[in-house]
Amino acid sequence: MKRLLGPMLVFLLSGCVVGNLAMETQVMQYSGDGVIRNSSIAISPGYQIEFPKFNAARSYEASYRLSRVPQNYRRLSTCYLRFNQPGLSWRVVQKRKNSVTATVRFRLCDENGHVLKSSQFHLSNSWWTGNRGLFGIYALEKSDLHFEPNTRYILNVSYTPGNVPPPTKQLYFSIENGGTK
Repeated sequence: MKRLLGPMLVFLLSGCVVGNLAMETQVMQYSGDGVIRNSSIAISPGYQIEFPKFNAARSYEASYRLSRVPQNYRRLSTCYLRFNQPGLSWRVVQKRKNSVTATVRFRLCDENGHVLKSSQFHLSNSWWTGNRGLFGIYALEKSDLHFEPNTRYILNVSYTPGNVPPPTKQLYFSIENGGTK
């Protein structure tokens, strides 16, 4: 058994290294708006594209250009609404979640303007994730995005705070796939 463990470990780790190096190459080839980074971890290649922050108390609309989005064939990408609020506990966020009246809309179009995906959801009915002051909001299948290699896209986003915005001053949109923060 010990004789098999060594080669299996080498095989597993070499696969991780190759996958993560391939993601790094793809991240470097990305062309578009936002700031992209390689978020790969040991066995999960991944990336994250962060877009500019905006005021959580005001309505917001933007269009982002995306080209050569990295490919991770293990999973779809997810569009998150994120906020960073150090010192805010997960328990407090969960208590406030149900009273939030904000809504999010986004539309992914190809370079010719054809709508590939359109979604709208209320933040109070969405999934909220959080860890060490960084929180993300998404709506399962409504937030999933699929990108083809070497294709140009336009992502139109809008946010309406309603009477009760999320418990933060600033928000931002993020596209994520695999890896971790």
